[in-house]
Order: sequence, then C-alpha cells, then structure tokens
Amino acid sequence: MDYDQYIIRHFEYWTLYVHEQQYPYLGRSYAWAVRSDAHRIRDMLTFERNELFDLVIPSWEKAVAALFHPDWTNAAALGNTSPHLHWHLIPRYHSPRVYAGVTFEDPNPKGNYAPYPKKELPLEFVLQIRDQLKANL
Repeated sequence: MDYDQYIIRHFEYWTLYVHEQQYPYLGRSYAWAVRSDAHRIRDMLTFERNELFDLVIPSWEKAVAALFHPDWTNAAALGNTSPHLHWHLIPRYHSPRVYAGVTFEDPNPKGNYAPYPKKELPLEFVLQIRDQLKANL
C-alpha cells in the first residue's frame, strides 16, 4: 500500500496520516514516529513526546474540531499489528455526522472504539478528508 498518499503533514519527529479506514470515525488519523528504531511507548524520547503532545495532537484536534465537531477525541498507542511507535487519533461522536453524503455513526461513543463496523470508502473520499485536515492544520 502507498501510505505516502495518506500523509497530512510531516513534523520533525512525527508524520501525521489520515487513517484509510474512516468509517465510523470521521477524521480518524494516526501519528507515526519518524525514528526507525522507535517501537514501543517506552522508546519515546522526551523531544518526541513534547512534539506529539504539544503540537501534533493539539493541531489535529483543532482541525478535526473545525471540520467535523467531535464530542471527544481519543489517543491510543497499541502496536499489535504495526510494531512501530505510533498513536491512533480517534474522533468520537455522540450523534451521527453526515459528510459528503455518508452518515458516520459511532457505535459505542462512551466506550472502547474497537471493535467497530467497517465500511469501505473510495480512496478519493479518504483523500478528500486528508486534504481538508491538511488545509485546517
């Protein structure tokens, strides 16, 4: 898969991507550590932590808030399927959101985001979301 097409923005220590699976979390993204030898949370260095929590996540939250008005946002570091330091950034919605004719409905807005129903959306649709996030960052 060509992950470069999902890039929202390069930061010094992180790259912010729109997640290819947007349903049901409109605006879902992830921050991927630039450093190749960063694998676990405990590998995160102070300067990476500072950039992530002081710049990357707040910038993403501001953009998502302006575009999609989530009720809450989650950040999760898991690493089960991708053993590299990254953070999932997940907007949460207490009521449905309609974007470009697609209704997004958070199945468990006050609980864990997974498991969740998946709906394949066209690449052009996901890249449109990426472009809007990029313009609002």
